[in-house]
Amino acid sequence: MAEIEVLVNSLWELDEEQLAAQIGSHALAIGDDVAGGGTRRIDSVSLDSIDVNVAARASIDPRLLEAGQRLFDRVNPLVYELMCKPLGNDAETQKILDEAIAQNYTKAAGMLAPALISALGLAPAIATLLATLIVKKIVNYTATGICDTWKQTLPKPAS
Repeated sequence: MAEIEVLVNSLWELDEEQLAAQIGSHALAIGDDVAGGGTRRIDSVSLDSIDVNVAARASIDPRLLEAGQRLFDRVNPLVYELMCKPLGNDAETQKILDEAIAQNYTKAAGMLAPALISALGLAPAIATLLATLIVKKIVNYTATGICDTWKQTLPKPAS
């Protein structure tokens, strides 16, 4: 988990679009690998495949951004269910979660990534990127009431 926390600390400097594009890049690379057309030399699921220096290079490919945002929109409600629903209406437990995230976002994302790997079966690289983006969005929008605020940011179900 310490390796993930160090990586999240580096990723925290990226903006939300850069993180989403990285998620899209990994998701598409994994899809290519599964289809037999993968050409990357680095395993696209490993933590080593995450590029923390992406901000220093060219603009974001819209195709990667769209793929990443689509995956984020699909996974974010599942992560909310995983993290917040078991808490129910227990205000004390939600307060502990709020304080943990507010005190150390790197540790919070570092703890969330392995949960995403085991509970949702996500690749380590994608889980780490998603955990970083989720915690970054939560921290940007609230000081207290993490689950309540998080729920408000979820995509609305199609009618």
